[in-house]
Amino acid sequence: MESFLKLIHQITRYGTKPVIQTDKLVSLKKSLGDLYALYLNLNSNFDEQLYEEVHRLDYAGVYAHVKVNFPEFIEYHQIDQILELDQTPEIYLGDAIDDLTDLIIDLSEVAWRLENTSLNDGLWYFNTLMKIHSEAHLLNLLTYLKALEA
Repeated sequence: MESFLKLIHQITRYGTKPVIQTDKLVSLKKSLGDLYALYLNLNSNFDEQLYEEVHRLDYAGVYAHVKVNFPEFIEYHQIDQILELDQTPEIYLGDAIDDLTDLIIDLSEVAWRLENTSLNDGLWYFNTLMKIHSEAHLLNLLTYLKALEA
């Protein structure tokens, strides 16, 4: 659990304070890859105990920190209907700052649960948040980071 929390904090710090680091993009990409591998290999069990609700981080505050930490992040193109080959895909805008902001907010909730409730509760929420929300942001952000390398 300690290594999982360390990985979460490695990512969430970008949304809570200015980070002075020369290889932020490489570090972020590695951390996101490690997080995704952990998710793909995770088996979680639902914790039936009731716990107090988590205080979620403020979106605007996290967004502002991410913007300061990654001034090179901009909007990017995405396409819709990638599996419907008989239709013309629609191009729409994604936002790398929003992707990382949403990941940070979700991961902060997971960290709080791991530290204040139970291991099962934290892992179950991680798995659920990834499945319904964060996985798309993570994959979009990894694709964006790869495009920045070109």
